[in-house]
Amino acid sequence: MSDTTPTWGYVVVTGLAGFAGGLLVAALLVAGSAPRPAGQSSPPPSPTPAQPVTVTVTGLPPPPITVTHREPAPPPRTTTATVSVTPAPSTPESGPPTSLSPTLGFYPGAER
Repeated sequence: MSDTTPTWGYVVVTGLAGFAGGLLVAALLVAGSAPRPAGQSSPPPSPTPAQPVTVTVTGLPPPPITVTHREPAPPPRTTTATVSVTPAPSTPESGPPTSLSPTLGFYPGAER
């Protein structure tokens, strides 16, 4: 499992999916436990034999498209540039840093 924390969107979607699944199970349980009137028993349903089915096609599908010619890809474009670099003048060394404490924005869980 990953060490990342789930986002609020993920938590909401997962919660709603679980809630919907629970409602579905509850509805199926209620539908299956409907009381029957006294003295009535339902006989098991008799299977009906399979009946032949006739399918009529009114039109033919269009023939497949065949590609006979393909345009060649254009050659890649190249650009040449000349860049001149001049070194920056050297700066004198500065003294020690004035603060060694970390800034709050770079550490997870840092108090603001």
